[in-house]
Amino acid sequence: MSNLEEVLKSREEEIQKLRELLELYERVSKLGEVELLAAEQTLNAHETTANLARNELIEMRDRFKGLGQLNSERKTAILEIVNDRQAPLPSLATKFEEMGKKDDYFYSDFFRIIANLDLPESEARSLWKEVYSHAEGISKQLGRSMNFVVALLDYIYLKNRLIENPKIVDIYSFEEIILNAVIDEGTGIYNRRYFNLVLNKEITRSKRYQRDFCLFLFDLDNFKKINDTKGHSFGDDILKLVAGTLMYAFRTEDISCRVGGEEFTVILPETSKANARVAIERFRTYLRNSSKNDFGIEVTVSGGVSEYPKDGEESSRLYSISDARLYEAKSLGKDRIVYE
Repeated sequence: MSNLEEVLKSREEEIQKLRELLELYERVSKLGEVELLAAEQTLNAHETTANLARNELIEMRDRFKGLGQLNSERKTAILEIVNDRQAPLPSLATKFEEMGKKDDYFYSDFFRIIANLDLPESEARSLWKEVYSHAEGISKQLGRSMNFVVALLDYIYLKNRLIENPKIVDIYSFEEIILNAVIDEGTGIYNRRYFNLVLNKEITRSKRYQRDFCLFLFDLDNFKKINDTKGHSFGDDILKLVAGTLMYAFRTEDISCRVGGEEFTVILPETSKANARVAIERFRTYLRNSSKNDFGIEVTVSGGVSEYPKDGEESSRLYSISDARLYEAKSLGKDRIVYE
């Protein structure tokens, strides 16, 4: 076998791997709700969602909201290019030239959408030319037209290592997965899906290291009355205030989630009930003061607290006990937390 044949064979193997990678991301974009957790693992590659810090998730959410604000016509046009497997390279070059003339930021948006690369327009134009030349070179070696997406993957992932984890998928599905997988859109904190995931992980961790932790479950007192008298927009602002107060009052390692309409939870790792009480009372004080100052009403909460392993070693048991104590707090007149 000649050196050229060996090079071509090696290149064919790399291209096949890239095709498999591309097919994987295409399958991810079509996953249904049942497979969502598996999609989270695939899309994050080197970091699972459960291990991402709260601020990183919110930053990711904001970043993809930014993508959502891109002109929908431009997105559609770019995705058509990505998904057109049969288009010869010269026709792609013509399309790019036409779009580049119409839009001053076409090339930067192109790489931002399909490869998660933030580049100035001038650098994006240069990168496009480099990728196109790369595709032409491989096409000549193979004796047939090279698929542009495969050439793009080969160039930015294998040849130049511009990114370690390329995300070339249907951007609409990708945005939906990122935005809805673990973040509650209304408040910006974690949602019920993430709560279920991380509660089980915290039980596993605490069991391994023989540590305790507390689960705080609460809801807002008289929230329906607030919605009925002040309007749902006002109610939404109150929910956002609660979420912001949670992030301010509790530690970074404490995990706050919205698990229902006006129902929230906080997981407090390596925390006894005595210490949890201090943090919870701080939160309640901040919330009463902030709501009165900002909205002219005093928002209170009723809740219950359970402790691992004293109150139980199963997630369902811990949640059930916290929930029962929440309802006990309600029956005792609201605006209180039940610990035992």
